[in-house]
Amino acid sequence: MRLTRPSTMLANFGLFNCWPLLLLLPLLAQLQGYSAALAPTPPTTTTTTISPTNLLPYFDFDVPRNLTVTVGQTGFLHCRVERLGDKDVSWIRKRDLHILTAGSTTYTSDQRFQVLRPDNSANWTLQIKYPQPRDSGVYECQINTEPKMSLSYTFNVVELKAEIYGPSDLMVKTGSDINLTCKIMQGPHELGNIFWYKGSEMLDGKHENDIDSSMARILVEDDWSDGLTSRLKIKRAMPGDTGNYTCVPTVAKTSSVYVHVIIGEHPAAMQHNSSSNSNSFYCGICCMLLSIFSCCLQHWYVCAAPAETMAALFLLPTKELSQAATATTTATTATTAATVAAAAVTAVTATATLKARPRRRSTSSSSQQSGLR
Repeated sequence: MRLTRPSTMLANFGLFNCWPLLLLLPLLAQLQGYSAALAPTPPTTTTTTISPTNLLPYFDFDVPRNLTVTVGQTGFLHCRVERLGDKDVSWIRKRDLHILTAGSTTYTSDQRFQVLRPDNSANWTLQIKYPQPRDSGVYECQINTEPKMSLSYTFNVVELKAEIYGPSDLMVKTGSDINLTCKIMQGPHELGNIFWYKGSEMLDGKHENDIDSSMARILVEDDWSDGLTSRLKIKRAMPGDTGNYTCVPTVAKTSSVYVHVIIGEHPAAMQHNSSSNSNSFYCGICCMLLSIFSCCLQHWYVCAAPAETMAALFLLPTKELSQAATATTTATTATTAATVAAAAVTAVTATATLKARPRRRSTSSSSQQSGLR
């Protein structure tokens, strides 16, 4: 019996038993390919270097772009530009497209316009000194890029005027209170203050919230709730309080009122004197009309007299004719004398009327002065 080596037997046995594994190898390779296809691809990172010259400048919009000032109050328009690089900033007046400034240079002969820019700052501020209403309008902050970049600003210049409520002449009886109210209706939020003057003297009145305001005779109250309102109150008015009172704001035109502190019924007396003057005026007019009527009557009589005289020459005898002529001459003389007298009366009346007017006015003013004393 031929014996087989153990190694050969094991080899034959191994090949015989591993043939199923050999059949599975292609299937395993195919499965490995599917798993590789399903696995995620790692991201690829690319680095791009941007040159500073490729960055565009931009405006900072967090600045006020609607500014309102009063006449004479310096205005500032703030333009902030980031990442400017080698570009320049210009200020343009939109109304006439006039270049006011370019960079740090001013291109207008109007010295009220100037650009303010600290060293290496992003702020380009247009300063407008002593503005007038004609300076109102739209201004543009421009960057000389291609295309140009611009930002618009609205600049308003208002002319404020204070107003004192009531008539320009105020009558107050002695012992009453004088109440004056001055108000500024519109304008920027900072309206400043209001000062009161009597003539050229400033009234240093106590405010109503002061401790000793109850003992003060002159009080001033300011209110900023709706515009700016200032109220002047003078307690227990005296004749010495008569005068011109002026409301003087710091950012607006002034307003004045004249206060008369009277004793008794002087306004009624003034009205009576004025009515007397008007009656004298009408009386003078009537006298002038009467004089004109008399002159017309005289002219008519003189023109009619020669016709009657000519008729008498043919109809009357010589004696009667002389008598008629004498009568005609006498009547003409009497009419002329009456006319001259009427004219004299008219002249005297007119002269008296003209003299009576200043006398009555002076009498009225003297009575007012005596009442004020």
